Amino acid sequence: MKRKTFSILLFVLSIVFLVPGLTLPLMSIEATVEKQAMLNLTAQALTPEDDANQLIGSMLQSFVYQLDVEGDVIVFESTRSLLGTMSELISHGHVVVGVLIGLFGVLIPVIKILIVLCAWVFAAPGLAKQLLSINAQLGKWSMSDVFVMSLIVTFLAINANEYAINTVQMTAEFGPGFYFFTVYCLLAIAASQLMHNTNETKPL
Repeated sequence: MKRKTFSILLFVLSIVFLVPGLTLPLMSIEATVEKQAMLNLTAQALTPEDDANQLIGSMLQSFVYQLDVEGDVIVFESTRSLLGTMSELISHGHVVVGVLIGLFGVLIPVIKILIVLCAWVFAAPGLAKQLLSINAQLGKWSMSDVFVMSLIVTFLAINANEYAINTVQMTAEFGPGFYFFTVYCLLAIAASQLMHNTNETKPL
């Protein structure tokens, strides 16, 4: 009975963490360019290609290269929650990707939690066993933990400058939504494992 009560508590607590995990920012991505590098690129772009204006081009480049400009310019900045990311993907035509993230990363895990709670709190022993069997089948399609790992890989890749393009440097920072969503995943996994162990020792 104690295991059953504790697993139910973990499931309920996981839902509490899921709500801010969906609505708060997951990750912030920022791309910056050095001001000096921007000036150099501008000078190269404005340099005439014909021989008659080579002198003007050389003077322009020489002038720009002698400027001592410090600091960076933010050329791209994005902060999105999980729901915001799904909405943006769908609105930009990436309907399949947005729906799949919502289905496998959010909807199926939530359905699993609700099925387990119904099986343990409201259902008769026979119905509870059927509900837990359905929950086990849905577990094959629950990918919220995979989603968290993909965010971690993206974070590491961006901060390792694997996505740096010439003078553009990209950095990423986890938002509070990532931590809430991660805790939700851990609590749901722990509750499912506890439920499974309890069900084996004391069959319904």
